[in-house]
Amino acid sequence: MSTPPPPVAHTTEMVIATVVGAAAGLLSGNYLLGGIVGIVIGIGLSVAKTLYLDRKRRRR
Repeated sequence: MSTPPPPVAHTTEMVIATVVGAAAGLLSGNYLLGGIVGIVIGIGLSVAKTLYLDRKRRRR
């Protein structure tokens, strides 16, 4: 019986998304826009990392 792969940690992506979203909100003066930008960037980075690690695991 094979063991499942360890879970993927998304801490780095969430920190990057939070900083970029906060900066976008502060620079534009529109905090809702900053929140949306942060959420979109966080989701995008998390999906990209998950797909990258999945392909990397399958090649082994």
